[in-house]
Amino acid sequence: MMLMRKIQAVALGLLLSCSMLASAENAPASESIVLGMGCFWGAEKRVSEVPGVIKTEVGYAGGSNQSPTYETVSKEGHSGKAATHAEVVKVTYTNNTATLEKLLAAFWQNHDPTQGNRQGNDIGSNYRSVIFYSTEIQQQAALKTRDIYQPALTMAGLGKITTDIAPLKAFYPAESYHQQYLKKNPDGYCGLGGTGVAFPDSSTQVTPVATAAPLDGKKLSKQQLVVFESETCHFCKAFEKDIMSQWKSAVSMTKTLSTQAPAGWIIKEKIWATPTIVLFENGREVARHTGYDGDPQHFLSWLDKQI
Repeated sequence: MMLMRKIQAVALGLLLSCSMLASAENAPASESIVLGMGCFWGAEKRVSEVPGVIKTEVGYAGGSNQSPTYETVSKEGHSGKAATHAEVVKVTYTNNTATLEKLLAAFWQNHDPTQGNRQGNDIGSNYRSVIFYSTEIQQQAALKTRDIYQPALTMAGLGKITTDIAPLKAFYPAESYHQQYLKKNPDGYCGLGGTGVAFPDSSTQVTPVATAAPLDGKKLSKQQLVVFESETCHFCKAFEKDIMSQWKSAVSMTKTLSTQAPAGWIIKEKIWATPTIVLFENGREVARHTGYDGDPQHFLSWLDKQI
């Protein structure tokens, strides 16, 4: 009896091992690529929504410091030193060409890759645009999609892509409180708005970013607030609920999905993040408020100083 139980146990063990091996063989293969597109809180949220993405993890890459922390990376980013880390997202995705190109198309569309050591109002080399690849296929896809996107940016009046495309040397996971930050803190800062320029390669099957027509300046007031927003901006929706839906000021307020000034009007600089609220007087920008932190009084205090 004892011998029979041992034989049954061994047989069961072999059966389970075979089953696990079969499951592993049938599981879809995956690979990881490391992307940096500004503040990694918003970057992680954007890339995690791409079909085929299995897992995301924020961290640091591209620098020489082997023990990076959020504080040291931020400090180095503002120092102007060479070989500084960037805030990045390690993206694990289903290993096929279509998924990789979808992911890279979303990468290009969801930030402005022409800005050098900044992303919107976040300034420093830690916010630079980067692609750190681990395979030759990833390198080729990064270069291919960059070369596809550049002419579209040029036609839109934007500059040369500054994105670093380099082999990954090391990835250092960020502190636990940074992981999935915007899921834990839905009202947290994002800062990514993209350029509004759609990735032109339809083979990636990525829904292009809509490029809305600018407002007609002739139909607006002499003193006018314009809220520049995007369709996927959680903070824009909060601003509309907290401020716009209850707006009773004599100063007119309207919104737009365009990143351009109203036709015939003058804006001081490009819109880098959403929402951005610009105060115009006689067709010229006189002040702007970038972002919304969920505190209506903070915005109203700013506006009170302007008018």
